[in-house]
Amino acid sequence: MKEEQDILKKVGTRNPFRVPEGYFESFTQELMSKLPEKEAYIPEPEANLWTRIKPWLYMTAMFVGIMLSVRIFVGEPQKEDFPISVAEAESLSDEEWENIASNAMVHNYSLYEFLTGTEN
Repeated sequence: MKEEQDILKKVGTRNPFRVPEGYFESFTQELMSKLPEKEAYIPEPEANLWTRIKPWLYMTAMFVGIMLSVRIFVGEPQKEDFPISVAEAESLSDEEWENIASNAMVHNYSLYEFLTGTEN
């Protein structure tokens, strides 16, 4: 603390910087003269139909490209055959069919419509 006091005594607390006389009176005029001229406002042209549709068209093309590339890399879905043949189905007992029907989680009326061919 004493060192700081000694330095302040040697240097002083006076501000060595000064503002030239009349600086702030002519400040705005000098600043405005140094700025470039303001450019005229040119309004943007009105958007036509193509300008409005273009982003949607690009987005659609992107999704179609993604779908096609996924289909190419993944491949066609394979068709699953019925898990048992007709001969095996005919050889099942009524008890086994009852067990299959109860585990299939199908409503009885829906099963009846399917078996009788009276579906809507």
